[in-house]
Amino acid sequence: MLIANFHTLAPINFISIYVPPSATIEFTLDIEKLVSYNAATFIAGDYNAKHRHWNCNKANKLGNQLFSFAQHTKMNILAPETPTRFDPRGSTIIDIAITRHLNYASTVNSENELSSDHLPVRYWLDTNTATYTNKIFGPNFKKYQETIIQNSTTQFDPQNGADIEMEIWRFTAEHLEAFSDTGKWVSKRKEECSAVIKQQTKMRNKLKKIAQITQDPRDKNLFNRAQNHFRKLHAEASEKRQREVIENLNPTDGSVWQHAKKSLKHTSKCPLS
Repeated sequence: MLIANFHTLAPINFISIYVPPSATIEFTLDIEKLVSYNAATFIAGDYNAKHRHWNCNKANKLGNQLFSFAQHTKMNILAPETPTRFDPRGSTIIDIAITRHLNYASTVNSENELSSDHLPVRYWLDTNTATYTNKIFGPNFKKYQETIIQNSTTQFDPQNGADIEMEIWRFTAEHLEAFSDTGKWVSKRKEECSAVIKQQTKMRNKLKKIAQITQDPRDKNLFNRAQNHFRKLHAEASEKRQREVIENLNPTDGSVWQHAKKSLKHTSKCPLS
């Protein structure tokens, strides 16, 4: 569970959920507890719930309960149009999301790029907010620790539950502020894949799904061959990138020293004799 704070939006509670097939219809009671933490809530995961409302061939007890629960609580169900789960018994849609107080235009797609029997599902909520699609936040834990140590210490003498809640809120806000102030946004390291690797990735994923559905040893053998070739292509591409980096080093601009410094960070210091 993660509560995300945006500059122009109310906080949104993002929750990952898994409902086992053996769960009872009382699983919606747990969802009620989860949505009580925050008004705007987004709960996505494997519900193992089937219903015709989200394009399943048939419904099960978990799907009927989830659909009824969403109608009574006025929650929205977001599901892709294509299957998210493949097995020998057939494909179905059980990886979905339910939202509360998130009345935004949305797009839901199941991505056929990974080899798992559960396809990843991409949700797009049009909130008109700026996204950091090409950056990640890099914390600086040393500066973060120094900032926390420098913060003034206050005497805490709680008299009731409200005092404890207020102190928890102050403590959390103080640490979140220190965390965001000492870190910085950095650009993602983008790995360019060749057309050969992309084609091999699609072939590998396709063969794995065929092997999962048919359970035929011959199909499994074809998948293993594709997987080994896929790993070989990635190893060759990684070796080529490292070779190009080393060949482009220049002793006059300090790039040799910078590369050596980064390499030394991954090694431990030798003990003094």
